[in-house]
Amino acid sequence: MSEAKYWVWLSEALGAGARVDEIFGAFSSPRSIYEAGRTERAVSGVFTKAKLDRLDNTKLSDAETHIEVCVKNGWKIYTPDDGDFPDDLRNLTDMPLVLYCDGDLSRIKDRLAVGVVGTRNPTCDSVAIARQFSADMAKCGAVVVSGGALGIDSAAHEGALEAEGTTVCVLGCGLGTKYLMQNEPMRREIAKSGAVISEYPPLSPASVRTFPVRNRIISGLSKGVLVVEAGEKSGSLITANAAIEQGREVFAVPGSILNSSYKGANTLIRDGATAVTCAEDILKTFEYMFPGSLDLSGNSGKLPEGEKRRGDKKAGSKKPLPADYGADAAKVYNLLSHEPLHSDEICAETNLPPSKVMGILTQLELDGFAEQTEGKNYILA
Repeated sequence: MSEAKYWVWLSEALGAGARVDEIFGAFSSPRSIYEAGRTERAVSGVFTKAKLDRLDNTKLSDAETHIEVCVKNGWKIYTPDDGDFPDDLRNLTDMPLVLYCDGDLSRIKDRLAVGVVGTRNPTCDSVAIARQFSADMAKCGAVVVSGGALGIDSAAHEGALEAEGTTVCVLGCGLGTKYLMQNEPMRREIAKSGAVISEYPPLSPASVRTFPVRNRIISGLSKGVLVVEAGEKSGSLITANAAIEQGREVFAVPGSILNSSYKGANTLIRDGATAVTCAEDILKTFEYMFPGSLDLSGNSGKLPEGEKRRGDKKAGSKKPLPADYGADAAKVYNLLSHEPLHSDEICAETNLPPSKVMGILTQLELDGFAEQTEGKNYILA
């Protein structure tokens, strides 16, 4: 940890997303930069005046404070000289100098990681697709990487968790920040078997700038990035473009050309991204690279349909629903089992609007036919 404070100090001085390859061509380590005087730093030619000023004004004690906060909360700090720091990030020209972590990054070492991104306001079908792809990839041993936001990000993380796989959440704010608290339970679950990471110091607030900057880490951690649904100006296209610049594979789920919500994904396909319809389309691209941790045998990358996919082991115990509930309620009720089912997936399979589905689920819950588990998952009562 003695060297970590210098990495944290340099990260604070340069800011997230700074290009550092030239800097480490001139200096051997963050400590050597710290111990150099302003004249030596200036003569190296790798720092602008603004960066020289920030190096002068950033205190090592602030770095030590960040480390103390992490120790107090049980968070790890990974720097590029650590063995578990991801190699794919270490090779970036703008590699993060520090990764603050709730969880354990060693869990993803030597494993295929695939980024899954998309809109924060997806259709029910796209949510179901993201969950299914992520669950399938996790079952085969791949790590699902996303940004922890609403919509496709959450669906990706949830799919991996439901498959008892490993997922990594890359935040656009510091650990411990009160950001999107409705997803806090999900982040806790991610940390148990994967990792929640950020290059921003603990308690750093999110901003309009922090999310685009962190997107390069989502793509940088991944061998490939899947775009599920993205409009023409979707932020997920920033991740896709970063993936292209980093030499990663880009995949996209095609959508209707009549729906502007899919224009970004469809454009990616037109420009060379691989169109995919199941997880196997992605996994087979990398299978030869990870023979020890990626296994497609016995799993085609496609989930079985209907009740087999949800594993309804107690279907015979389902109470009959009175006829006066109506046909729509019956559709919803017939999908429920003793395995958690997300409300978005119910929308996708019934073709009912979310407001209608939530109304039905609420009534079923009040009448003792259904129970809500963590998140928006439902099971039979």
